[in-house]
Parts: sequence; structure tokens; C-alpha cells
Amino acid sequence: SITVSFYTETGPHIRKMFLASITVTFEHTINGLLLPMLYLITHDDIYFNLALYSEVGYMIYATSLILASYVLKRDVTVEQMHEAVWILLLIHHLASISICVACIIIEGVPKELACWGLLVLLGLTSTLHYVGQILDFSPLAQSNAPYTRLYNHLFCLASQIVFRCIYWTRICYLALVHCWETQELGTTVALVSVMVLFTLFNVDFVKFHVKATQGCWGKIQQEKLAKDI
Repeated sequence: SITVSFYTETGPHIRKMFLASITVTFEHTINGLLLPMLYLITHDDIYFNLALYSEVGYMIYATSLILASYVLKRDVTVEQMHEAVWILLLIHHLASISICVACIIIEGVPKELACWGLLVLLGLTSTLHYVGQILDFSPLAQSNAPYTRLYNHLFCLASQIVFRCIYWTRICYLALVHCWETQELGTTVALVSVMVLFTLFNVDFVKFHVKATQGCWGKIQQEKLAKDI
């Protein structure tokens, strides 16, 4: 079959990246989509706690493998990305750990807002990003299925804009207001720092998907012109 042929004929690095994308997509779907939605539907604390503790555990594991990759001087990371990106992943993971731990240990954290944060940053955006990577490393890559890839790009870009731009602004505002009213100044300053960091990540994410969508559309137009000629 085409799937078997793809996997056997693809180089080991691409296979690792393909499996890495599946792994991260699975984790994001559980911790960033399923568990937060179950809490929002049922308001049962078990789903809220599972989402946060699971995310912290996964981030610690992923962070440890990044550090191990630096020590071993070879890529043993979960994400299987270029070494130049490791430092960004490390910063991202440490920020994720800090905000999840804060949600666990600080009393009075608005749980619905925290769950929406997981949905916005993981379940409804990052998951789609990794689905796109799975397509890129599969028989449904742009060279084989250009419009499938384009539709994925458009859907993913729309999700990034709605959740990582528009809805993220609401989350930041509500989180900062709540923190200012209920916590000490130091906690509020720490939250602002983490929010700014994630905002920068969001901006970079959106820019990436704008360029990727434009590039995908441009390649389709080039192929059409080549056929016409």
C-alpha cells in the first residue's frame, strides 16, 4: 500500500519526525483538549487536576530530554526538531511548567479560565499545527495532495488567529484582573512575565502559519501555470 511504501522508503530522520508529531498530537489532544473540555462540561475537579498534573509531567519529561540532548550531543528530544529550536522549546516548556504548577498550588485559581488557556494554547491550535506536520511527513504531503494540505493550512491559520490572537487577549485580561485582585504584587508580576512570553510565542506561531499558507497557495498556483504552459 502507499502508506507502507511511504514508511519504508522514507529516511530515518523523517520517520522520527513523523512519529514525534503523532506523539505530541496525542499528548495535546489528551491534556489540551479532552481533559479541559471534560472539566468544562462536568465541573469535576478530577479532570482539571489530571490535565494540569499530566501536562506538568509531560513537560518535565520533554525538558529532561532536551537537556539530555545537549549533554549527549545528539537528538533524543520528543519533538525531533533542529538543534537551533531546542532553546526555544526549553524556554517554552519551563514557562508551561511554571504556569501549570501555579494553577495547582495557588488557591482560588479560576479553573474554567485555566482550562480555556489549555484549549487555546494546546487543544485548539497546537494540535492542528502538529496534524499539519503529520501530513507533511505522510503520503498526504503537498506534493501528493496539495489541496488537502491547503485546507489544513487555512483551517489551522483561522484557529491560530481566533484563539491565539483574539481569545488569548481575553484570557490575559481576565487572568491579570483576577491575579491583581486576589494575589500579591510579586505573583502578578510573574504572571505578566509568563503572559508576555506566551504572547510572543503566539505571534511567532501566527506569523509561521501565515507564511506557510501563503507558500502552499503559491506552490499550487505555480503548478497550475506549469501545466498551462
